[in-house]
Amino acid sequence: MNRIQQENTMINQAWKKTLAATAVMAAAPLVQAAAYDISFTGGSGVLTFSNCDAQFCYDGSDPATAGGLISALNAGQVNINGVGGAVVSQGMLDPEDPLSRYTASARANVTGATLSASGEVLGVQSEGGVELFATRNSTLSGGSAKVTNLRFDLTNKTIYADLDGFRNAVGSPTSASFRPSLSINLPNQALWTYDSISGPTAISPADLAGADPLAALAAKGFTVTPVPGANGVDVLITARNTISGLKVTTEGFNFFRNSLGLTNAGISALTAVTDYGVVNSTLNFRATAAAAVPEPETVGLALVGVIVAGVAARRRRQLQAA
Repeated sequence: MNRIQQENTMINQAWKKTLAATAVMAAAPLVQAAAYDISFTGGSGVLTFSNCDAQFCYDGSDPATAGGLISALNAGQVNINGVGGAVVSQGMLDPEDPLSRYTASARANVTGATLSASGEVLGVQSEGGVELFATRNSTLSGGSAKVTNLRFDLTNKTIYADLDGFRNAVGSPTSASFRPSLSINLPNQALWTYDSISGPTAISPADLAGADPLAALAAKGFTVTPVPGANGVDVLITARNTISGLKVTTEGFNFFRNSLGLTNAGISALTAVTDYGVVNSTLNFRATAAAAVPEPETVGLALVGVIVAGVAARRRRQLQAA
């Protein structure tokens, strides 16, 4: 074997070792753990006004058993409309008898959710709401109260809303007892606090990066569905939650009192309400698989392979020219 053949043999052996090492590294995963970007994709919430007190849950048959917020609304013959895309549903035993109303709820779209770095749902925002309105009777002088764009602060268990009210004028302008109309505008006002929330509220990155993210999330109470994604398999995640024990704030109570012009009888009826209702929500998220990023070792070894190949080719040319 001459000198050129010996040189070629040594170069080829070094090149084969480099290729073998590169192949081993290439067979390893590109990323150490699966990575996902989580985004909110939509949802809905239903606010159901309470119809129970400590003794009864009202079914519309006997007004003496009426309880909860429904009792106060019926006493004031307060009507409810949906605004801003929200849809109101009401149940009455007799459509001609306002005192037979036994249930009322409003469904609105959830437009946003805020998550922490650890996947905890910190807040939820809805769109639209309800308008309560009534004409003068024994419990109120008449007016309207709009409650829209609820914002749920899950950290502090507080529900905020945009509040807009209008109280009708009472009496003659020339009368000593005249009370002028009143407009109220309270954006992003703390309206209710709540006692508890049930259902999953945290999408853990550790669960998504685990061996079986679908099983891990399902065990936490989420509904999960794998779907094709641009970089692999994405996961559709749905959380169903119930917020219960709504308690009106002082500012919220005063808003209803002033907007509807509650009389002493109306104030007593509303004061007796200790639980305004529950909110049932459905929140949808998408966990999108992030593009794979090669490990530094993989990139480095690939570059070494390219360099060795170049050196080998140049060395062959030099030997052949000698």
